[in-house]
Amino acid sequence: MYNHIKVTPNKNNVGAIIEAELSKFNNDIIEDVKDALAEYGVVFFRNQKLDSETYIKFAKQFGPLAEYPMLEGLEGHPEITVVEKKPDEQIMFGEGWHTDSTYTKEPPRFTMLYSVKTPEKGKGNTLFASQYRSYETLDDSMKEKLKDLKAVFSADGPISKTRNNRVKEKGTGIDPKSLSAIHNIIKENERNKKKSLYLSPGHAIKICDVDDEESKKLMKELVEHQTKDEFIYGFEWEPNCLALWSNYSVLHNPVNDFNAHRVMHRITIQ
Repeated sequence: MYNHIKVTPNKNNVGAIIEAELSKFNNDIIEDVKDALAEYGVVFFRNQKLDSETYIKFAKQFGPLAEYPMLEGLEGHPEITVVEKKPDEQIMFGEGWHTDSTYTKEPPRFTMLYSVKTPEKGKGNTLFASQYRSYETLDDSMKEKLKDLKAVFSADGPISKTRNNRVKEKGTGIDPKSLSAIHNIIKENERNKKKSLYLSPGHAIKICDVDDEESKKLMKELVEHQTKDEFIYGFEWEPNCLALWSNYSVLHNPVNDFNAHRVMHRITIQ
């Protein structure tokens, strides 16, 4: 199926490891990566040497780059958001299950995360939960119930507190309460028509067109389903790794189990 890369599926068929030298990408490699990404929802590359220019150039092969509204970007490369935890900090940016920037009118379709500095291997893993599998394992009555439902997503949702340290340093001044959007709970991948659940626990605050009690009950039920162990794979970081995922197809959750300096470079893509 893949002629220019080697693809090895992960545990639970959640994501896959790809062997390719991304600093020397070409159109054939990009098309294979796009196929693997559509199939698995998230793909990982180890042992990459990417300077910021090459990283940005690679990211642009997947679509226009998106701005992150809450923080200023890397100096000289505003397309890159620095995701950092300092050794003395207790809270880590983005900890908790979520998918990126769902509170924007057109949320980024893809996210890339490149590891610059990491704690010891086995610490600071990022968990990914397949929302393909989450959708596929719903019973038919629930699929029917959800097919036309939408939810409200807010930048002031439960995960907002995890960005406070970085906002103090390089926030853009935007009030998170001013950023909200409504999106369908079910997404369909244009490349292969696979359906997925799209409900970010870190940002979703209400399901539309149902009363508050039903909304709370349904969201609780869905989040518990979305994050079942059998849908999850944990990626062990080390320096010079790249993860690329579809925000429509997976949830992610960085594990805050270390006291060390961690620096990641993130790019989001429309």
